[in-house]
Amino acid sequence: MKKIAIIGLGKWGKNLLREFSKISCITKCHTRGNQKNISWLRKNYPKVVHTTNIGDILTDKNIDAIVISTPINSHFKIVKNALESGKHVFVEKPMTNTITEAKQLIKIAKNKNLNLFVGYIFLHNEIFKKIQKIDRQESIIYAHFAWKKFGTFDEDIFKNLLSHDISLILELFGPPNRIRLTNNVGFITTSDRISLELNFTRHRKCDISIDRISPYKEKSVTFITKKNLFIWNDDKLLRFDKRTQSFKKIHQSKNTPLHLECKKFIANITNKKVSYDSSFLALNIIRILSKLSK
Repeated sequence: MKKIAIIGLGKWGKNLLREFSKISCITKCHTRGNQKNISWLRKNYPKVVHTTNIGDILTDKNIDAIVISTPINSHFKIVKNALESGKHVFVEKPMTNTITEAKQLIKIAKNKNLNLFVGYIFLHNEIFKKIQKIDRQESIIYAHFAWKKFGTFDEDIFKNLLSHDISLILELFGPPNRIRLTNNVGFITTSDRISLELNFTRHRKCDISIDRISPYKEKSVTFITKKNLFIWNDDKLLRFDKRTQSFKKIHQSKNTPLHLECKKFIANITNKKVSYDSSFLALNIIRILSKLSK
């Protein structure tokens, strides 16, 4: 069983620890010293060694890979140090803040023959795999991404939330010919509600709406093909029945996306398969976000 270390034990770091502990051996966990997180770790995973010194993890020759779930601005330095210490890396999106940093990390990973896996969880949803199959069969001509939630406000909405939708869009449609920010409203931060329009080859279109000051949580994607109308809502895929004028559930996920994502990373390092697919995708996402910021 592969030995893993976790850096970052916030809300998502805890989720990653829970999932990776089912399929690997978590030996060490790094935090910045938050007592609540340390107490949680000791209560739930008493065998995992806690440290506030990242060097304890980087220099441990028994650790095969490092899972990083820290604030975005810290990603580049931690990932760089992890790769240079000879560890495979799983890092939560986005990989870095800039194109230059992303290219540098990919170069180091290639030189060291190490996996650099970037976590874009929605890509691993079984429903998305089903949508990709539908696109091959009857071609999606329009997609609408809608996301309502409250928070989080300590990270950039484009890097933290929009990057998820961009990851799905790039995997489905490829790079857009044109992307336009049509709405940007701030209340708690400078950007809390955003809307975008994207155009692609073959006359395909897509729009995105993200609202992080909503009192309720919902994420859905509407797909229109040449034959059908589909709605992806959480772990369900619905198809509109013209005869009954109603939506029918045609598929439901059996596994959580996080389980499948973590399982893929562990499979790569176990089978000695080095892949840069997710890191190149992360680089392309950064390119798009950089254009939007200009």
